[in-house]
Amino acid sequence: MIKGMLKVGNPHPSLRELILNGVTRANPQQEAEFNKKHPYYGEVIGNTAYINEQKLREGGSTGNFEGDMFFGEALHRLNETSPYWHNRLKESANKDKEVQKWKKDSYEYAKLTGETREIDDWWNTSRLDQVIGGYLLGGENANVHTMRKWSKDLPFGTIFRNELEEFKQALDR
Repeated sequence: MIKGMLKVGNPHPSLRELILNGVTRANPQQEAEFNKKHPYYGEVIGNTAYINEQKLREGGSTGNFEGDMFFGEALHRLNETSPYWHNRLKESANKDKEVQKWKKDSYEYAKLTGETREIDDWWNTSRLDQVIGGYLLGGENANVHTMRKWSKDLPFGTIFRNELEEFKQALDR
């Protein structure tokens, strides 16, 4: 049974629980091995999330940064945990001219730092979930220090921003 399913008599998990239950956190030994070889703050491989708590702490992350990182990493699997919401968010981003310009600009920057995938592969695999996570978890007081430069003033557009707000509200229904 999925954790939280019987909360307040609701036999169904919340959307947040559904997303979180789509990944399992690596154990400390697995994370230690992973962190020796990879420079990332967090990563999902398959359905396993790896979080480099030491690197995050050293970078200035505070509060419940582990929980925020786990949720952010779980968003990588949104296309599998909630295809409905993944498609809604993806389609609204694709329809929004402001987001499409941001996508192109971000891709050009990513290419300067070594990105070799085609723009849509990069967006669908690596960037869209970061943008969603940035909207939900970002801001100057974010627990994860790398999310503090994300603000609601970034070019989320109108169509996409409205869909992100719907998603945000749906997470804990």
